[in-house]
Amino acid sequence: MKWRARYYAGRRIVQDIQEASSEAALHEQLTRAGHIVLSLQAVRRSWVSDTHAVPDYPTFCRELRTLLHAGMTIVEAVETLPSSLAAQIHHQLAQGQALSQALEHVGTAPAVLLAAVRSGERTSNLIEALDDYLTYHQMVAALRSKVVSAAIYPALVCALGLGITLFILMVVMPNFARMYDTLRGNAKGLTSFVISLSSFISSYRAEVFIGLVLLAVTMLALVRAGLVKQALLKAAWAVTPLRLQLEHFQLAMLYQTLHLLIKGGYPVTQAMTIAGEAALNAHMRRALNKALVLVEQGRPIAPTLFEQGLCSDVDRRLMAVAERNGDFYRTAQVISGLHRARFETFVERLTRIIEPVLILLVALLVGSMVVMMYLPVFQMTTQLR
Repeated sequence: MKWRARYYAGRRIVQDIQEASSEAALHEQLTRAGHIVLSLQAVRRSWVSDTHAVPDYPTFCRELRTLLHAGMTIVEAVETLPSSLAAQIHHQLAQGQALSQALEHVGTAPAVLLAAVRSGERTSNLIEALDDYLTYHQMVAALRSKVVSAAIYPALVCALGLGITLFILMVVMPNFARMYDTLRGNAKGLTSFVISLSSFISSYRAEVFIGLVLLAVTMLALVRAGLVKQALLKAAWAVTPLRLQLEHFQLAMLYQTLHLLIKGGYPVTQAMTIAGEAALNAHMRRALNKALVLVEQGRPIAPTLFEQGLCSDVDRRLMAVAERNGDFYRTAQVISGLHRARFETFVERLTRIIEPVLILLVALLVGSMVVMMYLPVFQMTTQLR
């Protein structure tokens, strides 16, 4: 398997393609050769390129953390990295700005990353701050990856069912229609409708094919623009059971963000302000802003978050304990883990239910079309007798 390896050799960054059986084997091979491994990525072929991609901040933080751990200063480490993002940041650092100010000047840095870097600058422990941000990113990426993985199989089943249906309509059904005309069969009801639809598709096969290609390209463009994702989220939010599970996902992100910020030295109110700028939807952002106003007025944190729907009864009890002992950041991590486990359990159960249901629906669709094709044959056999 081929891997795109980035490693520090001597006094320069080397990026090349290496072959290895696994990521761990390649990492061990490069380390044994005396190199400092920055990143290893499997080489995947893609015919679609995204010219407006957001800079890869997790990779930048991972490589920066590796170089800082090796003993470099921030300026030396950023100067060593060859990416365009590192070049922009190095230009700001050369003007005397701090790393957090340089990231903010880029304009696309996540609010959580900026807060983590600022906390690392306050405590002079930037490596730990970068580790905390990478842990946060891995948690969010793992949840999103689980959703994507769960959606792959249903998408493949639907695509297979659509392909079989189009094959029957474009290839098989026209032959049956000609046979019915020759034998003067009498197709009625759904069979007559399917035959008419098949005849139409056969008459305009090229136009139908072009239309399907344009539809696929349009859907791909909508997916890459994020419009399909937004539409699906709005539809899911309108369904109460799905909304409750999406709230678990959002709360897992919220409390993981609070854990990172409070651990970095931010007061709870400031951490809540920054967390509201993270990837929360509009509904939960409004609820968090209301809770923040009440907390700043002197209300206790636990009941305020509970009243705004930002924690469950168990979470409220945990936060109440944290208010007494001041151990907010550990409690926030525990609450995040609870909501993460609930969301992952829901995704696993939903996948186990949807997969057989989709297979059954596709089988019923294809089977119904086959029955509709052969039903007039049975009628003609009865008439001949």
